[in-house]
Amino acid sequence: MSLTSPEVRQKKPGLLHFPGLGHFLVIVIFTGIEIVGLIEWLALSNGGTPFTVLGQAYPILQSGAISSRVGTTGFAALVLAVFLLVEHIITQVDATGRFISGKQFVEILTFSSLESAIWVVWLKLIPVNGILAITFFLGALFVEHHIADNVKKGLSFFKLSSTRIVFTGLLILTISEVIGAVVWVGNQNLLAVLIAGSLLEHYIARNVGLIR
Repeated sequence: MSLTSPEVRQKKPGLLHFPGLGHFLVIVIFTGIEIVGLIEWLALSNGGTPFTVLGQAYPILQSGAISSRVGTTGFAALVLAVFLLVEHIITQVDATGRFISGKQFVEILTFSSLESAIWVVWLKLIPVNGILAITFFLGALFVEHHIADNVKKGLSFFKLSSTRIVFTGLLILTISEVIGAVVWVGNQNLLAVLIAGSLLEHYIARNVGLIR
C-alpha cells in the first residue's frame, strides 16, 4: 500500500489518541473553565456563596436588573452559560485552528445555552424522580454533544452521525460527564470525580471531532 493511498490519507485517530502536549494543555484549560462554571452554578442554585472568581461582579449583578428579572435559578443558569460559551469557543478554535465565524458563534451560543438549560432541568428533576432525572440528563447531553460535534465539523446542526466510532465516542464521553456530575452533586467533596469525568469527556471529544 503506498503512502498516498486513500486508506492512509483518511486514517483517523482513535478515541484515546494523545493529541500532543500543546493540545492536551488546551483541553486541561477549557476543562478547568467548565469546572469553575459548574461550581459557581451549583453554589448560586443552592443559594450559597459562590467561589467569587468574578470578584465584586456577583453582588452588582445579583442586586441589579438581571437577577431580579430571572431569579436565582435563571441567574445561575446565565452564569453557567457564559462559562460554557467561553469553553466551547476555545474548543472550536483548538479543533479548527482558526477563529470562529459569526455563524459559528451563534451556533455555539445556542448549544451552550442548551447545555446550561439541561443542567438546570436535571438538578430540578433530581428530587422529583432520580431515574427520570438521570435518563433525561444522559439523553439530553448526548444530543447536545452531537450538536457540538456537528458544529465543530461544519455539518448541519441536527445531522445524525452514520459513523459507528463517532456514535460510540459521543456515548462514552456523555456517560463520563454524567457519572462525574452525579457523583459530585451527590457529594461535593468528591470534586475530583467531576474533574476526571469532564477531562475524559473533553479528551475523547477532541478525537471524535477529528473523525468524519
